[in-house]
Amino acid sequence: MSAKGRGDEGSGRLSREDWIDGAIIFLSRDRLEALTVNALAERLGVTKGSFYWHFDSREGLLDAVVDTWRRRMTSEIEGFIRNSVGSPIGRLRRIVRIAMAPRPDVPGGPLELLLRDLARRDARVADVVREVDARRLAFLHELYKEAGLDDEKAASYAFLHMSFVIGGRILQSNDPKGEAELGCKVGEEFLVP
Repeated sequence: MSAKGRGDEGSGRLSREDWIDGAIIFLSRDRLEALTVNALAERLGVTKGSFYWHFDSREGLLDAVVDTWRRRMTSEIEGFIRNSVGSPIGRLRRIVRIAMAPRPDVPGGPLELLLRDLARRDARVADVVREVDARRLAFLHELYKEAGLDDEKAASYAFLHMSFVIGGRILQSNDPKGEAELGCKVGEEFLVP
């Protein structure tokens, strides 16, 4: 991702969202400890000047990354799927394809795996991960009920779906493009009633 030329119009500065998106991609490819303001600015091909316009510290950026991840993994995906044209089964298939896409910022993807690891040591991140998991389970439960499953079976399928996505992404981490197609096929075959 090159953020050059984006950001505040005419100022040459990156926007807050540019820094957040850059950090998401950085964290999807590298260790948390490697993320410094200097390293991120270098990767984005800019000086670090505008960073401090938007954030007080690296920790402030990390908080923004976690909040952005929470929003994207819950309300944004829910809104996109709810507004998708098609049958309940079609919406479930679409959500499987989103989760198995070889992108760093999808459910269960590299950023999420990093945040889940961080949640073992950081109580705030752990609270956010639990919140996201609960919202996802509730949303999937709703989708499976719309697809015609009774309440108990919909809850089971929602749990299986979440387990498949997280586990599938772990398996996919060594060969994201090669496993994505298989993940979609298996997910649609076994997760969609």
